[in-house]
Amino acid sequence: MTKEQTKIFIVDDEPLLTEMLTDYLNEQDSDFAVESFPTGEACLQNLDQNPDIVVLDYYLNSREREAANGIDILKSIKDKSKSLPVIMLSSQKSYGVAAKTIMHGAVHYVIKGQDAFNEIYEIIKANN
Repeated sequence: MTKEQTKIFIVDDEPLLTEMLTDYLNEQDSDFAVESFPTGEACLQNLDQNPDIVVLDYYLNSREREAANGIDILKSIKDKSKSLPVIMLSSQKSYGVAAKTIMHGAVHYVIKGQDAFNEIYEIIKANN
């Protein structure tokens, strides 16, 4: 019997970051099934696939102006699935921004940077 794969959704409008994070996670653990979405709306449309964890960018509307931001998507995810762990990813180093995401149900707030990928990996393993 094979071990169940951990389904991870990455939501970020930066294709290079998404690809690099996907590659990093797949290198760390072959039991990860990573799917990425350029907008939060696309992620919401696929929540019926029951991901185990979502990595969600805080600032999602840099490319598509009409796209909802990370906080709005976080609220929508939590409305649909209270228990789904969401890791917020952001370049914002503001404590206020981090606190707001945690207040709305994020399990963790990761600042984009050198150790972000490893930090995300460790959080996924801890939540799995």
